[in-house]
Amino acid sequence: MKILIVSDSHGNDEILRELYKMYPNMDYYLHAGDSQSSLMAIYPFDSVLGNCDFYDFDLVRKISTPKGYLLMRHYPKYSKEEIKDVKFFIHGHTHVARVIKENELYVICPGSVSLPRDGTNGTYMIIEINENNSTITTFDVETKNILTREKIM
Repeated sequence: MKILIVSDSHGNDEILRELYKMYPNMDYYLHAGDSQSSLMAIYPFDSVLGNCDFYDFDLVRKISTPKGYLLMRHYPKYSKEEIKDVKFFIHGHTHVARVIKENELYVICPGSVSLPRDGTNGTYMIIEINENNSTITTFDVETKNILTREKIM
């Protein structure tokens, strides 16, 4: 399973179209909120509602993966009940790319593709989830170079 994840594009739909052209064979295209665009404008990305969004997106998205569930929302907060069977928690809002492992949960923020706050040109991530060998890779929006790659157990 391959998932391309972005967040906080704030109206920059062109970068989303560019990423889709670069990666046309993903299983999922996820946007962690603050697209400030309609679902049609960001297609094929599936988004959750961010604090700057004006369209009717769901607050939370949950997807089954080979390693467990993926839960996505814009804000970096979750309850213990929500993550009971979750392996990946994806959020936006901070504009800072990061991957943190908290016990058995991977907390993932893809940063921002257009308004980064982490000294990058903007970032996005690709999660590859397989039975034995899985990775989370962070890319630079401008150069498309790999910034980090983490193996998932």
